[in-house]
Amino acid sequence: MKAPPDLVPQKVVADDLCVSLATLWRARRSNLPGFPAPVILRNMVFWRKADLGKLEDALMQFAGRGTFEQERQRSKRIAALAKARPQPKRIKRARRPDERQRDLF
Repeated sequence: MKAPPDLVPQKVVADDLCVSLATLWRARRSNLPGFPAPVILRNMVFWRKADLGKLEDALMQFAGRGTFEQERQRSKRIAALAKARPQPKRIKRARRPDERQRDLF
């Protein structure tokens, strides 16, 4: 598939900005303010040529792998704690002898 002329493939963007594909992925997943959203076509990642300046500025704000991994581990721990938290047990109500189901016929 040929990309539209206004889109730049992720690999070319990474080479132009002198970062790895993993760094682009981490920066994209870290919810940086002002980070432009990529265009994804058939599982291929592209950026618009007009957004390359914004992308470079956002990458300058990216704190790096350490901060990204700390936040990722923190969110994993919170999810594990929430999953491990015991759920409140249902209290069975004891039936009285006269509460049984009546015969309908």
